[in-house]
Amino acid sequence: MPSYLITGASRGLGLGFVTELLKKKENTVIATARNTAGSPGLQKLKQEHPDGRLILLDLDVTSADSIKTAAEATNKLLLGGLGNLISNAGVYYNGLKTFDELHVIYRIVEDLQKEVNFNITSQLLLLRAFVPLVRKSQAKKILVITSGLGSIQNAPYTPNLANGYSVAKAALNMLVRKYSAVLKNEGITTALLHPGWVGSTDIGNGISDWMNAYAPDYENLSLETSAAGCMKVLDTLTPKDNGEFFNHDGTKIPF
Repeated sequence: MPSYLITGASRGLGLGFVTELLKKKENTVIATARNTAGSPGLQKLKQEHPDGRLILLDLDVTSADSIKTAAEATNKLLLGGLGNLISNAGVYYNGLKTFDELHVIYRIVEDLQKEVNFNITSQLLLLRAFVPLVRKSQAKKILVITSGLGSIQNAPYTPNLANGYSVAKAALNMLVRKYSAVLKNEGITTALLHPGWVGSTDIGNGISDWMNAYAPDYENLSLETSAAGCMKVLDTLTPKDNGEFFNHDGTKIPF
């Protein structure tokens, strides 16, 4: 049976991915969040799917101990390995602050540092812990949810739009791009994915003012449309797509 583990699944896109994947009865989905018991959305899905295909697992991606414990639990649950790892958990500290407005303490740009640290440290710890499980599977796929705002080539077109977030995602993109070249040698396909602008999510809503003012024609996707597109990208990934940066509709985004 195809297996999936999703981080940050308590709400928003993560919850949307879980919902979409459960539409296929052959899928086993492990939905993780810091507190799965406190997620009304996950608890509702659990009640709707009592057949055991949905497994709820607590995982705090900012904690090395929590990541290790979750990886060990997953290893026991999925004897054939983890087919698909979907790294979705994210943070959004800085909003629409300009670079001059980012909070400075002791000459360290603290807000920016926190955002970059989350995207690099948490991602690296997560990959290192779960790659052995992916390696054991047949599918061998890793999908990292990022943002088009992390595109260096497109950066001139989005002045003062989520500056800290953009820098952090560019760093994340480089980490995954470099790591994917190593994982490719083990038969693991790793890709980056921008889910589009989903205004109903916390992050999507946070940039709504900018988008409405400066990009009024940019499509505001529904959660369901984005989730369906993202999971289609994952489903159709092949080894030749390793290290690529995709949009939710399958088109490629320049780094």
